[in-house]
Amino acid sequence: MNDRIAIVSVAILSLLGIAFAPWAALARQTGAKNAVLLLPNRYIDFTARTELLPIAGLNIVLILSLIALLVLVFSAFIKSKQRYILWFISGLVLLLVTSWGLSNIKQSIRTARVGLITTKIEKVLENPKKSIQVEELKKVLANVDNTPISTTILRSRYAGFTIKRLPYEKSGLGLAAFLAYISALLAIFLSFQYFDKGKKIIENILRTIAVPLSSILLSLLAAAVVILLLQATPTSSKYVFSGWQDYLAGRLETLWYAYYTLFANSLSSVGGIAESLKFSTPLIFTGLAVALGFQAGLFNIGAPGQMVLGAIFAMLAGLYLPGPRFIVLPLTVLAAALGGAFWGAIPGWLKARFGANEVINTILMNYIASALLLFMLSSALTFAPAALRIIYFLAALTLIAIILNTIPFSAKLMAKSARLSLAAFAVIALIGVFGFGYSNKVEEPIVFDMPFKAPGSEPKSYEIQDTAKLGQLADFLPASADTKGSEKILDINYALFLAIAAFIISLLALLKRHLKLWQKLLTALVIALLSYGLLALLGFTKVETVIPATNLNLAFLLAIAAAIFVQYFMWHTKWGYELRAVGPSPKAAEYGGASIAKNTILSMTLSGMLAGLTATHYVLGGALEEFALRQTLPTGDGFDGIAVALLGSNTPLGVVLSAFLFGILKNGGIALNVTYRSLTRDVVSMILALVVLFIAAKGFLPDSIINPINRFKDLKDEDEPQTNLETK
Repeated sequence: MNDRIAIVSVAILSLLGIAFAPWAALARQTGAKNAVLLLPNRYIDFTARTELLPIAGLNIVLILSLIALLVLVFSAFIKSKQRYILWFISGLVLLLVTSWGLSNIKQSIRTARVGLITTKIEKVLENPKKSIQVEELKKVLANVDNTPISTTILRSRYAGFTIKRLPYEKSGLGLAAFLAYISALLAIFLSFQYFDKGKKIIENILRTIAVPLSSILLSLLAAAVVILLLQATPTSSKYVFSGWQDYLAGRLETLWYAYYTLFANSLSSVGGIAESLKFSTPLIFTGLAVALGFQAGLFNIGAPGQMVLGAIFAMLAGLYLPGPRFIVLPLTVLAAALGGAFWGAIPGWLKARFGANEVINTILMNYIASALLLFMLSSALTFAPAALRIIYFLAALTLIAIILNTIPFSAKLMAKSARLSLAAFAVIALIGVFGFGYSNKVEEPIVFDMPFKAPGSEPKSYEIQDTAKLGQLADFLPASADTKGSEKILDINYALFLAIAAFIISLLALLKRHLKLWQKLLTALVIALLSYGLLALLGFTKVETVIPATNLNLAFLLAIAAAIFVQYFMWHTKWGYELRAVGPSPKAAEYGGASIAKNTILSMTLSGMLAGLTATHYVLGGALEEFALRQTLPTGDGFDGIAVALLGSNTPLGVVLSAFLFGILKNGGIALNVTYRSLTRDVVSMILALVVLFIAAKGFLPDSIINPINRFKDLKDEDEPQTNLETK
């Protein structure tokens, strides 16, 4: 029943979209002034200066789309399995006809733009300046019909001629076409319920993604209200609305283009994807850190502090470790992990030994880590002698406490009266602070010069050694001979990269299955080979692509490796099993032989280690524009990791996917701020906050969808009347 409601709802929404919303955009200019197209051939030019293009086949697109959508609506009322066949056929027709119509628009726009480029180059070649490389520009002109426009523009610039102000910029699909795609894909997906095994697989998928997907959709819907309230429809001063339909189309285009900018800026180009992955990399680490804690029943909110300690350890190792690259680089990565692990182990030990709440401890330790970072990179390290004496005293007292805790007799004595021992140390500390801090004479301040701090007023360290740097991923890609500057023109085998991604995702998904390792590897390999073959048939083995400058570095691959490690550790080792057992039921786990104290310390240590590895991205990978530790280290990623873990259902694969979504939104937020004056990156922050809120509310979904047991009962109740009728 739920699938039929979904099909009818989406199909009706798509029909309304065709009636009132723009189907495509011919041009999107600066300030989000757009020229849009409504089916079949109605243009609304909010720019008041875009030349309209004749586009073939739009009447056919409208007729076939309406037929397919109406079939989807009426076939939903068919109770037999035949409706699934109609869904598949209608969805396939809708998918193909929408793609065909958009390709016609794309081809018309490309023809117009290529013609204009050809005219401009020919005009320049008639009377070339000295700065023009005539032979190179002639090559560009000869290949203009078979070369992507972005590559043509770049190669023309290399030849000394800059092509400016091409029309029909940022053309693409509109809200109506997007809704048609959603209807088509949903119909095709649900049509596989025709097969009994397919129905079971689809139900499992829907149950898994129900809460995250509904939370994302609700957050986007709530944000849509804010966007429409804040942002007026951008139009040229010469444009005048001709009626309510134009006004409605303008409002829908404003909302659609805001979300289109948010997502397409990150997904429509190699540079956008690279920037999104750059934002995603630290979120994978912090999301895994929080998720691992949640699995063990602990709330590690101290990822920001663990990030700082990992960065400090990585910076010190990167500056001072001697040796060749193959020794220094792994040790520096290990130092980042050790720094975070050390800062995570402290609240874990306090929780295991004294029952101290890990939430309070990790929050307080975030402040300590921030103060430590400020202390180390401060421009003026001037101290009163009394303050230094207090620091030395507290350090000595801490060392004594650690030594006493390692001696069996004293450790046993303190364990018997833990609270009394802690109180005694606190009293001694207070007396010592007062005694060492008191002075009846004027003392000269003491100035320290930190050897690792870079000179100047900017709070940052020196740049780490070359042997400790993680390379940028773009540096490992070969460039063509005509590449200049930071941009590269490459023939990329996208089929290979996507096949590798399919192999990794398939392997992660299969790790939970009760299969032998060789069966999992073989299945993932077959999926990867099939993906490669399909993409090769579509021509993705050699695509000429412009690669812009990016700070995406090898830390991204480390983050993926960390996700695979967590997946294997948590679901395929004895220690991981104990951690997952201690989380939901600590008493039962202890009864089964698991040590709660050891697992508490282990989980917080591993969680801190993962958070500390963010230093590989920010310090070793140069994501902050420099290979150095800066006071502007974005520790907010530690808190964002909580939302990433919740959205990813505390699973490694879910964390990777949700981190990528967050990376898309963070990168898209920058473009959104540039496109719309009234919309800032705070809109993205609001969306992310709403996602967490709706996840906490389980997406406002009924318990029959969330709880598999109740879902089974509902299905059983639906089936019983049919069984009784058949019996009669």
